[in-house]
Amino acid sequence: MHISRLRNLQLALSFFVLTFGTSTMAQVIPVSPLTPDGAAPAEPTPTFLWTSPKAKAVLIFIPGGEGRLRLTPGRQSLGGFYGGVLKPLSDPALTSALFSVVVFDSPVSLPAGTLYPSSRASADHLMRIDSVVRYYKNKFNLPVWLMGHSNGVASIVEYFKKLQDAREEGIIEGVVYSSARMGAFFRSGTRVPVLFLAHEQDGCPKSTVYNSRSHYQELGEQGNTQLEYVLIRGGQAEGDPCTSGFHMFNGAYEQAYRAIDAFASPRLMRPAAPAAVN
Repeated sequence: MHISRLRNLQLALSFFVLTFGTSTMAQVIPVSPLTPDGAAPAEPTPTFLWTSPKAKAVLIFIPGGEGRLRLTPGRQSLGGFYGGVLKPLSDPALTSALFSVVVFDSPVSLPAGTLYPSSRASADHLMRIDSVVRYYKNKFNLPVWLMGHSNGVASIVEYFKKLQDAREEGIIEGVVYSSARMGAFFRSGTRVPVLFLAHEQDGCPKSTVYNSRSHYQELGEQGNTQLEYVLIRGGQAEGDPCTSGFHMFNGAYEQAYRAIDAFASPRLMRPAAPAAVN
């Protein structure tokens, strides 16, 4: 009887490992903003987390549009671009799964603006991004990468400038610059690794291939050697060219997540430098 019970326990543990140890787990986590001392507590920032069992970094994604997904507690899935491009980066069956992936959800709408989404540079928005970055860096004790898409690129660019001003840019170890809004440029001399993604048929006039290609070339001319530019091809056009279709890599999700995986993998798998000998 003792041997039988032990065998059943071993089988149960094996089932747990096979079911949960190698698969992506998902959950909504509210992150409390790091407000200044004495300030009234602010509304938490909802985040959606896909946890990878093989993660060597955390990828924090800032959405485009007006930035508000309205995540609710208990939600366990996201579709469209999120499920098609981001979730596979945490799934060992589809990629190297070196990222646990976080989707940032602004609790307030961020107006897109006419020429530039200046709402993405607001103190509250940047404080919320900073709170989420530091929360997940502490939670997992892993490097943090940022990804922005469309207006979301303005968010990561403005946040990175804030880190540069504080001489803390080292907190971010890689960036994915995807279908970027025009005018969302890093400062001269930025050295963080950057993957540029764009669709060759993106019809959104505020997010052109010329815009992202010119910034890629500019950073390269300034000495950043850790850059790559990938054009997504194929897929389907549909609806508003700035909120769907080619702009959102519709029908070409696999190209996008494979490009991100290929860019990040050699950097995340690089052996640690040997300890100095005194």
